[in-house]
Amino acid sequence: MTHHFPPRKLLVPTDLTETSRPAFQFARLWRAQFGSDVHVVHAQQFELPPYFSSGQIQILSRELKKAVKAAAEYLRKDSAAALGFEARVSVVVKPPVVAILEAAEASDADLIVIGTHGRHGAERFWLGSVAERVLRESPKPILAVRQGMTASSFGHILCPVSFSAVAREALQYAAAMAEAGQLRLTVLHAVEEGDKPPDCDLVPEIVRTRCKIEELTYHGDAAGAILTAAKDLKPDIIAMGAERKTVALGGLFSSTTERVMQWANVPLLVVPK
Repeated sequence: MTHHFPPRKLLVPTDLTETSRPAFQFARLWRAQFGSDVHVVHAQQFELPPYFSSGQIQILSRELKKAVKAAAEYLRKDSAAALGFEARVSVVVKPPVVAILEAAEASDADLIVIGTHGRHGAERFWLGSVAERVLRESPKPILAVRQGMTASSFGHILCPVSFSAVAREALQYAAAMAEAGQLRLTVLHAVEEGDKPPDCDLVPEIVRTRCKIEELTYHGDAAGAILTAAKDLKPDIIAMGAERKTVALGGLFSSTTERVMQWANVPLLVVPK
């Protein structure tokens, strides 16, 4: 699957709380800088109790339809205030992760811009995270924005690379973004303890022709190197590929992507394989 850049359509999920505000801000910035249509989706999860009679179900279903209509009107006004323009909006009566993934597919979105609490440790494991589940399951690129981040124009991209296919795809995406916006692109290679620096070029020549690239090597585990580089270089966005792996106990043991999403102080653009 080749990911399209610049994305023609953005999908912005919202839970109507402050967690979604940064996602709106970055969607607005992305639209202004690269040009994209925006679709906002809100999921309302509701399950009818099994002991309800058919008459009670009919009454509740009518009330639910009214509630969805009212929610859509509220969402239209709320998103317009946050974005500065009127976007397409949808209210879906499904679990959030299912609603987001299905909306992304149905609307042919090229990029999902999603807010996250950025919880850590046991709290994240027990409470779970819609953003992290979407990140693990979505075939579309995702821009994950943690609560508290402030949107500013994209000028500098940090892109970690390796010899994996998904890393090369993320590099192609980052190069296209840098080329389209005349942005600075820093390519990072993490050398873990006991490893030797790469003895061949990690950046294909075709990528070099698209934009100006700076290459750096940091020592340490992948996530630690990325987070240290982000602290040192202060990029506006981190773009990286994400392999999907099944790990014992699921989210208890974070992948490199999850660790960076939780701890980095800038948005994370995840390009899936």
